[in-house]
Amino acid sequence: MSWSTLSRTRHQRKSLRTLLEQFGDRNLSFDERCHNIMKVAQAKLEMIKPEEVNLEEYEEWHADYKKFRETTMYLITGLENFQRESYIDSLLFLLCAYQNNKELLSKGPYRGHDGELISHYRRECLLKLNEQAAELFESGEDGDVNNGLIIMNEFIVPFLPLLLVDDMEEKDILAVEDMRNRWCSYLGQEMEANLQEKLTDFLPKLLDCSTEIKGFHEPPKLPSYSAHELCERFARIMLSLSRTPADGR
Repeated sequence: MSWSTLSRTRHQRKSLRTLLEQFGDRNLSFDERCHNIMKVAQAKLEMIKPEEVNLEEYEEWHADYKKFRETTMYLITGLENFQRESYIDSLLFLLCAYQNNKELLSKGPYRGHDGELISHYRRECLLKLNEQAAELFESGEDGDVNNGLIIMNEFIVPFLPLLLVDDMEEKDILAVEDMRNRWCSYLGQEMEANLQEKLTDFLPKLLDCSTEIKGFHEPPKLPSYSAHELCERFARIMLSLSRTPADGR
C-alpha cells in the first residue's frame, strides 16, 4: 500500500470516527428521529480500534467542535440580550462570537456560523449603545452625562477598531461615521461650560482611534448546557429574529 493511500485511509477512518461520534452523542436521544441512528453509530464506534485513528487530527477536531459549541452559545446569548435591549451584555457576547467564528471560518467556509449575521448585530449593538450614551449626554445631568461617557469610553471607543478591519465593510464604515457625526454635531450647540469641557476631552478619543485592537474584556462565562438546549434556544432565537424587521444598516 502506498503512503498516499495509507494516509487517505487513516484520514477516512478519522473522519468516520468523528462523524460517528456526532451521531452517537447521547444528547440526540431526545429526538426520536435520531434515536436509531444514535444506536447504530454507537455500535459502529465500538468496532473502531484506537490505533486506527490519528490522535492529533482527532483531538484537533474535538477542539474545533468545542469552539463551535461555545461560539453558538455566545451567539445565542448575545442575540437574546439584544432582543431584551441589554446592549452592553449583548455586545460582549457578540464580540466573542465574532472572534471565535472568524477563527472557525478560516479553516473552511462551513466550519462556523453566518459571519454577516454576527457582524450585523455587533454593529447594531454599537449603534444602539452610542444612541443611549448620546441621549444621556444630552440630558445635561451630571450623573447621566458621566454614565454616557463611561459607555463611550468603555464600550464604544475600544471596539470601534473592530469595525475598521476585516476587509473594511462599507456598512461598518458608515456606522462609525454615524457615531462620530452624532458627537461632532454637539460642537456647534450652546451648552454649559462643564459639558463643553467634557466633550472637548472625549472627542479626540472617538475621532483618533486607530485600527489597533486594544484587547477584549474578559470573555463572559458560559453556563453548562446540553446539545438539546443549544438546539432549542438556537431555533427559538432564529425564529424570533425572522419575525423582526431588519434595520438594514
